[in-house]
Amino acid sequence: MAIVLIATACSVEPIEDPGIGAGDLTTAVYAADGSVLTEWHAEQDRVLVTYDELPKHLIDAIVAIEDRRFWIHPGVDIQGVVRAAAENMEAGAIVQGGSTITQQYVKNVLLDDAVTLERKAEEAGLALQLEAALSKVEIFERYANTAFFGEGAFGVVAAARRYFGKPVGALTLGESALLAGILAAPTDYNPYDHLDAARMRREVVIDTMLELGWIDVAAAVRAAAEPVVLAERGAADRMRFPYFTDEVRRELLANPALGDTPEERWQLISTGGLRVHTTLDPAVQRAAEDAIGSFIDASGPSAALAAVDPRNGYVLAIVGGRDFYSTTDESAQFNLATQGRRQPGSAFKPFALAAALQAGATLDSAWPGGRTATLQTDLGPWTLSNHEDAFYPSLTLLEATVFSVNVPYAYLAEWIGADRIVAAARAAGIRSDLTANPSIVLGTEEVTVLEMASAYGTFAAGGIRVQPVLVTRVEAPDGTILFEHVPTFTRVFDAAVAEDVTAALTEVVRRGTGQQAKIGRPVAGKSGTTEGNHDAWFVGYTPELAAAVWVGFPEGNRPLEAPDTPYTITGGTWPAQIWSRFAISALSGIAYSTTEGEADTDLVTVSVDTSTGFLAGPLCPRATVAVLRLHPSLVPSIVCPIHNPDGVQTVVAGVVPDVGSLAAIEAVAVLESAGYVVHLGWALETSHLPGSVIGQFPSGGAALGPGGVVEIIASGPEPGTVTPDVMGRLNGDALARLEAAGLLVDVVVATGTSSILDPAALRVWAQVPAAGEPVTGLVTIWLSP
Repeated sequence: MAIVLIATACSVEPIEDPGIGAGDLTTAVYAADGSVLTEWHAEQDRVLVTYDELPKHLIDAIVAIEDRRFWIHPGVDIQGVVRAAAENMEAGAIVQGGSTITQQYVKNVLLDDAVTLERKAEEAGLALQLEAALSKVEIFERYANTAFFGEGAFGVVAAARRYFGKPVGALTLGESALLAGILAAPTDYNPYDHLDAARMRREVVIDTMLELGWIDVAAAVRAAAEPVVLAERGAADRMRFPYFTDEVRRELLANPALGDTPEERWQLISTGGLRVHTTLDPAVQRAAEDAIGSFIDASGPSAALAAVDPRNGYVLAIVGGRDFYSTTDESAQFNLATQGRRQPGSAFKPFALAAALQAGATLDSAWPGGRTATLQTDLGPWTLSNHEDAFYPSLTLLEATVFSVNVPYAYLAEWIGADRIVAAARAAGIRSDLTANPSIVLGTEEVTVLEMASAYGTFAAGGIRVQPVLVTRVEAPDGTILFEHVPTFTRVFDAAVAEDVTAALTEVVRRGTGQQAKIGRPVAGKSGTTEGNHDAWFVGYTPELAAAVWVGFPEGNRPLEAPDTPYTITGGTWPAQIWSRFAISALSGIAYSTTEGEADTDLVTVSVDTSTGFLAGPLCPRATVAVLRLHPSLVPSIVCPIHNPDGVQTVVAGVVPDVGSLAAIEAVAVLESAGYVVHLGWALETSHLPGSVIGQFPSGGAALGPGGVVEIIASGPEPGTVTPDVMGRLNGDALARLEAAGLLVDVVVATGTSSILDPAALRVWAQVPAAGEPVTGLVTIWLSP
């Protein structure tokens, strides 16, 4: 029988070997640091590997169990053929193939799975031809890249990843033996379904290697004792950072460089063995996920975040939902950061601001105030009000931006026209459909989170737009570049316009609605909350990072209010806090650089009671008092008569004044003027403005003679118990301020700073704890030129 088989084999017509790259190849997607994000494949999951990259114990395990005479036979093992023929004759059917590794490779890539004498003869003949053309190493390398291991894995690389979740080079002897054992019957020895059988087969492989002298007894004992630790089934098909990676897939399917149709592009992506290089920074992505996770739980609203580098448009991170692989959330794979479109509320105002500045307005220009406004539009009367119906006097454009006052912005929109606001938004980078309605100034048109991050990045880049990019390069398996991103930089705003927008938005964070976004270095940003509290936003930037955060319910019709949230969520709360936590981590280690500073104007600073529109008096509720910077001509001339009937606090001898609504400094002045000794205490309490009185004893109206003691408690922290702000200050000035506060100072000079520079010329670019945080006794500052 063997002689007949060999004779028949010698008459086989030669067929050209397709080579190591034959068949489907798995595409790999890489993060910016070179780590693998995911691998895409069709029915065959196969990644090429060279012989030199394989661990020796894996090679020995496969050869030992599949073809122990591989290194010495000519492609067909006569002993194996005779043995198989005897067993087949005894069984009356073909039950033993006797195929060598060379024959198995031939069958895998050139023949089908038919089991007949004629096919075995053809297989043997082709194997003999192949051995004459290729070295043993080349043949084994081809076999290792094409052998089927079950679970959709073709080749040892895919098998190592699918069963053990690790690179092939990291396989242990026990793991290598288990994979080698699978080859004979991938279904029967699949460790997910038949663990005991797979473990017993592994022992056969180890015993065979010991018998052949390829491992010693100690190694065999250790390998046999290894626990079988399998990766989660299907984990190899799960994408790392899936919201970003899935967006990459959508972008590739729309890229004409990869094919004429989406179907052709997917065929290439899933079978072509491409290498896709992306912009994702894993450290920034983890910072985004951690920041969101610190506020968003499994039962409340969702959140989305997108971050870009304004200098080149690289998308650094995307969080598009709570859990991409959730089995209970039907919309889990809907990307809220790139596919979801929601109203941005007042976060859209910077585009109107830019349009107004382009049209000739200035940050000092004055705009009508009030509580509400009714404007005539092409669609009829449009009535709007400020947030919480607050009343403001006429405001400069700067102050209207800092405190996000709707009425002045409505008049601004009437002046420049909705078309110009749309044009400014599109110039900045908004690609969603926008209708030029007057209400667009208040953010009533829907946009995506990624669009907002990219558009604010245009302001961060000084008015230069760079399109957001996720994919930098796509390569074929042989290194041929199929696509390479070429960045384009387009000036869309005058530098002076972008600088003024940044100056205004820096004030928003410094003293306005975005104060929760502070990170210890200058930040420009804007909060946004839609009508009905359905959507809450914060979008902010530094020169190195622009990011947008959205919080809301995916279904879009649930307000961010109790009982669904602990309290009413606005853009200045959770979104700003998420942004702050994210940016602190994402910018860690990045040298300090400044945005444009506060606008330099001749304005005066006054306190206005926004519930009445008058100058704030000592009895006005602190929660409604805003500290504004106004032209002297715009300052209200009357102290609020609603809360202060006579304009001042009335003092009655022997009766303790009620100071429960005053600032601590005002309360002390009132009580001391009445002849009382004041003991002032502080309590950390977040529902009142810092420095406002939250309690007094005796209470207001109580009888107490002059010289008596009145205790008052103010909302803390106590002055001197929080870290001073030394960001941007010269070295000597910063040290003096910190040491005057009784703090120890650790000074770190930025890496790369020239040793010949005068230390006195260095400035603080980072500090820990950040300004305003509780004093710990030690402050670390980082210095750079």
